[in-house]
Amino acid sequence: MGQPVARLVPLLLLLLPEKGAEACGTSGCCFQDPPYQDANSGSPPGSASGPRDLNCYRIFGAGYECSWEYEGPTAGVSHFLRCCLRSGRCCYFAAGSATKLQFSDQDGVPVLYAVTLWVESWATNRMEKSPKVTLNLYSSVKYDPPPGDIKVSRSAGQLCMEWETPARQDGAEVQFRHRTPGSPWKLGDCGHQDDAGFESCLCPLEIDTAQEFQLQRRRWLGPGAPGGPWSSWSSPVCVPPETPPQPEVRFLVEPLGTDGRRRVTLHGQLPQLQLPEGCHGPESGAEVTYHLHLHMLSCPCKAQATRTLRLRKMFFLSGAAYDLAVISRNRFGPGPNQSWHIPAHMHTEPGVLNISARTNGTTMHWPAQAPGLTYCIEWQPQGQDRSPATCTLTAPEDWDPAGMATYHWSQASGAMGQKACYHITIFASARPEKPTSWSTILSTHHFGGNASVAGSPQHMSVKILGLDLVSVDWTPSLLSTCPGVLKEYVIRCRDENSDQVSELRVNPTETQVILGGLRAGAAYSVQVRADTATLKGAWSQPQHFRMEVQVFELSDLSIVLASLGSFLSVLLLGVLVYLSLNRAFRHLCPPLPTPCASTAVQFPGSQGKQAWQWASPADFLEDEEEEEESLNEALVVTMPWDKGEEADLDILGPLKDKMELPRGAPEPALDTELPLEDRRQVQGYPGVGALEPGEQDSLEGSPAQMAGLPLLLIQSPRSSDPQHVGLEA
Repeated sequence: MGQPVARLVPLLLLLLPEKGAEACGTSGCCFQDPPYQDANSGSPPGSASGPRDLNCYRIFGAGYECSWEYEGPTAGVSHFLRCCLRSGRCCYFAAGSATKLQFSDQDGVPVLYAVTLWVESWATNRMEKSPKVTLNLYSSVKYDPPPGDIKVSRSAGQLCMEWETPARQDGAEVQFRHRTPGSPWKLGDCGHQDDAGFESCLCPLEIDTAQEFQLQRRRWLGPGAPGGPWSSWSSPVCVPPETPPQPEVRFLVEPLGTDGRRRVTLHGQLPQLQLPEGCHGPESGAEVTYHLHLHMLSCPCKAQATRTLRLRKMFFLSGAAYDLAVISRNRFGPGPNQSWHIPAHMHTEPGVLNISARTNGTTMHWPAQAPGLTYCIEWQPQGQDRSPATCTLTAPEDWDPAGMATYHWSQASGAMGQKACYHITIFASARPEKPTSWSTILSTHHFGGNASVAGSPQHMSVKILGLDLVSVDWTPSLLSTCPGVLKEYVIRCRDENSDQVSELRVNPTETQVILGGLRAGAAYSVQVRADTATLKGAWSQPQHFRMEVQVFELSDLSIVLASLGSFLSVLLLGVLVYLSLNRAFRHLCPPLPTPCASTAVQFPGSQGKQAWQWASPADFLEDEEEEEESLNEALVVTMPWDKGEEADLDILGPLKDKMELPRGAPEPALDTELPLEDRRQVQGYPGVGALEPGEQDSLEGSPAQMAGLPLLLIQSPRSSDPQHVGLEA
């Protein structure tokens, strides 16, 4: 029975169109001629304009559908979907101006067998056809695109997309397309999906550029077999870059205001990320957001220390220490961050905090701000900023009529019990669970333990400077290491003879003072005390000294200097005396001229003027090189005549006689020079040139002869002048 029934089904389907051929209703495929003329005319299939890309398929739960595209002007264009059966009979659907048409298996089109479909578009006098498509409508199933909730993650440097498989659409083939800002679409293949219930696709991931992805699916019919029609593209999947851009910002922290808060201003611009065309929505998934992570480091005993908030241009913080971090966040999670550290406000206000220590404990008072506030009291040893501070929280209290807030602790707690300097900071907040709600009430220093005893200087010395002056030096007090705690030093000087006491106050930065007006021979004692603003310190151990009548003795250095000065004075005096005596001796006893170096030698008057030559230097008095050089030249001897004598220039004989020196006469000096007139007379006389042999004998034994130098002696008449002999070389 099964086979005859199966054969009757196609026959019944073939008979259905015959019923609709009589009259075409509003629905169903009309087996009549189209309502336009010249159906076979128009542009051929595949032309530049007209319908194209016809797809017909079965839709799950919605019957069948055919869709196409039309190229060209759409005004006045009517579309008709033509369908021809295997028997050759054809029908049409009137789609009007739409490019999509849905029908069911009851509209006269057989869906179990192959049919041929195409589109005819009619515009005024022109008809255009699309390429024909032959397919089995029941087998040509169009899958749905991936749903909108696609999960995106990163895996080994790639982008992984996952989604749930639509119902009854297993075994699909998936492809994707993607684009970056300003670039066209690029296709990619995701392959055949084997997993039941889930489908996935690996896509490329850009490092510094945002991308837009779309996915589509179709039925996979086996290796090598043409698949079903592709589904429509999914909704855009926008993916940010792998490394989000970092903002170039900085924070400007202003000083602490009167309300105990600091204004923090953000300077700089956040980067603007370029997005593809389909990712400009507010929640597209490609955007990058920036947040501020705030960590309050001070007051560690508070309930909440961190908070993340949207980055804004300005916000307020207390005077505590903070760590700030700008965190970038996208659909993949938080990205790299930039960190800043805001140090605590260290300006202290001495005198605002009042601390009193008693046997039952220590009490702290400070000005209250408002009722119902929670206070955080933090203390930390001076110089240990990197170590965690100790703090305590106080519960909100009723308003004190005196306007003071109080905190008390016992000695057993050990709080600030060491003899050290502590930095104390008090914060207040109406909402302590919010790190941004705290404000700074005060910041000061306090010396723990018994400050009166601990602040006393340990070492002191006294040095006598004069008859009534002493210098008192002491080591700095431990209170000086605590800023603002030490107010002053007090120096007390007691006269032990008369019990007279005097005190002197000095600045806390001084460690030396000079005391004057002390009596010679008196005994004194000196003490030093370190005071705070609210507490007087304990006196140091007394330092005793006596002002004795001092006899100033020369020190070793003074003795050395005095001896050196005396020696130099005697030496200078001796030099002056020597120079004075030497100069006086020159004037009283002038030196005698030497024969070799003198320029004047006196001859007796009877000698006259003679010229001779000394030939041999054998009998010369001194054999010195300088004298030999001076005697090697020609010498001129000028001798004056006795009074009344005149030179006879016409007769050479008397001149020769006068040139002979008598025995015992003094020798003429070598440097004796003749007067100018005598030289002229001698030069004019023809016999004056060289001496005759007989004349040379009369010059034997003279200095010129011993020196071997030729001498020219010229006599010039002079009145009763002394005799001069000049020698000219």
